[in-house]
Amino acid sequence: MTDTIQTPADTATVEASEAVQAEEFLYLDPAAIIIGTNVRTDLRPDHKEFRKSIKERGVLEAVTVYRNEDGQYVLLRGQRRTVTAAEVDTPTGLIPARVVPQPADADRIGDQMVENIHRAGMREAEIVAGVEQLALLGVSAAQIAKRTSIDRPTVNAALVVTKADQSRNRLDSGDLTLEEAAIFAEFEHDPEAVERLENAKRWRRSLAHEAQRLRDEAAEREADAAEVERLRVEGLPVLSAEEVAEADEVLRIERLVTEDGESLPEEEWSNVPGARVQVVKEWVYPEDEYDEEHEDDEPGEPYQQYVPVWVVTDLAASGLRRRGGGSGSTASADEGGESEEEAEARREERRRVIDNNKAWSSAETVRREWLATFVARKTAPKGAEALICEAVVTGHHSLSKAMDHRHPMLFTLLGIDVPTGYYGAGYEECHKIATKASTPKAATVTTLAAIVAAWEATTGKHSWRNPTAWDARVLGALVEWGYQPSEVERILLGEEPQPSTEYDSDDDADEASDSAA
Repeated sequence: MTDTIQTPADTATVEASEAVQAEEFLYLDPAAIIIGTNVRTDLRPDHKEFRKSIKERGVLEAVTVYRNEDGQYVLLRGQRRTVTAAEVDTPTGLIPARVVPQPADADRIGDQMVENIHRAGMREAEIVAGVEQLALLGVSAAQIAKRTSIDRPTVNAALVVTKADQSRNRLDSGDLTLEEAAIFAEFEHDPEAVERLENAKRWRRSLAHEAQRLRDEAAEREADAAEVERLRVEGLPVLSAEEVAEADEVLRIERLVTEDGESLPEEEWSNVPGARVQVVKEWVYPEDEYDEEHEDDEPGEPYQQYVPVWVVTDLAASGLRRRGGGSGSTASADEGGESEEEAEARREERRRVIDNNKAWSSAETVRREWLATFVARKTAPKGAEALICEAVVTGHHSLSKAMDHRHPMLFTLLGIDVPTGYYGAGYEECHKIATKASTPKAATVTTLAAIVAAWEATTGKHSWRNPTAWDARVLGALVEWGYQPSEVERILLGEEPQPSTEYDSDDDADEASDSAA
C-alpha cells in the first residue's frame, strides 16, 4: 500500500478548487440585496450617463455578494451599480451577481480599497479608438452614444479626431485633451488657423472662443465673397477682398472732385477711368428708426448690411483729385483740421470697436452653449444661493424684465420653444417649468437658471463698452463655476484685453474699408 503524500502546492490547489466550487453565479433583484459596509461613500448618484446605461442596458459586470446566516444576500463589491439599478431599474429587473463565502472584515476592507483606488478609467485615446471601430461597423453617432452611454458631444469630438491624423497623434501622446484635439482637427487644413489656436493654448486662452472666432471669420469671408459674386453677375466691376487688400489706396469717388474742383455726378461714376466697385458693410442702428408710438418695444440690435461703393485705386489714372488738393487720406482731408495723430487715434479706436464687436458675437455663441449645459445640471454650484438672493431682493431690472416677458432666454437655454402671443402668453409653460422643480435642489437650480438667463438676455455688444456691476457679478460667478471667458468678456470683470497681433490682416482690411468709407 502506497501512502499519498500531499505537498503544500497540492494543498493550495485543493483550497483554490474548493473556493471556486463554493462560488455561485445568480441574477438577483438589486432592491433585495443588503448594502453592506463599504469604504466608498461617494457614489456620484447624479452621474447621468451611468444611470442611463444601467436603465437601458442593465448591469454588465457582475457585483459580488455573500449569503449571511439568514440566507440574505449582502453586497461586498459593486455598491454603485447595485444602488443605481435599484433606483432606475434594469431591462430585466435583475442584475448579475457572484456569490462568494463571507470574508473576514480585514479582507473585505482591503479588497474594497484596492478595487476603488486602483480603478482606472479609459484613456481618451482609447475612447476615440472604440468610437472609430463602432463607426466603421456602420453604427451612427446617436447609436454609439446610446450603446456606450457616452455623451453625444464626446462621441462627436471622437469622430472628428478620427479623421485628422496630426491631432489624433497629439491626443495619443497626451499633448491634447479630446476636446482640444477635436478643435485642432476641425482646422487642421488651415495652417494660419492652427497657429492662432497654438497661440491661444500657449497663453492659456480659451480654445473654444478662438475656434468660434475662426468659424465666424470664415463665414464672414464666405458671405462677402458671395456678395461680390452676386454683384459681378449683375455686371458690376467689383473688387474682391484680396484686390482691396493689395491696392495701395481705395478712394470713394463721391469724395473726390474733378480738376475744376467740382463733384462728379453719380450717374458718371461708372465712366471714370479705372473705376471699380467695393463692397463695404455699413452699420444700421434700429434706434434711428425707433417708433415713438410703440415706446414699450425696444429697438433691436445693430446689424450690418452690404453697400456697393464706387471707388478708384489709381488716383492719377482716374483724372480726379482729392478735395482740397491735399496729399493726405480722404478721411482726414474732410475732418476740418484734424491732425494725423488724431486721425490715427480715431482709426485705431474704430479698429478696436470692430474687433471687439466681432469678438463679442463669437463669445456669445460659446457662452450660450455653455449656459445650455449649465442650466441642465441637477445641483446648484457653491454660492448660487447668494446670487439668487441678491437678484431677487434687489429686484434687478434684468430679472424683472424677464419675468414680465415670461423668461424667453430661459426657454431658449432649456431647448424649449419660446411661447408666442399677446402680453401674458407663456404663463402655463413657465408654470410647468416651476412645478417640475419639485425638490429643494431642483427648485434652487431652476431659480438660478432663470436669473442667469435673465442676465444673458440683457447682454450684447454694448456690454463690453459699458459694463455694469451686475455684469461683473454674474460673469464672475459663472467663471467660478467653470466658464472660461474670452478676452473681450474679461472687460466686464475689469480686465483690459492683452494687445494681440493675431488679427493684423483683419485690421488692415478694416482700415482699407475705412479709407473708402
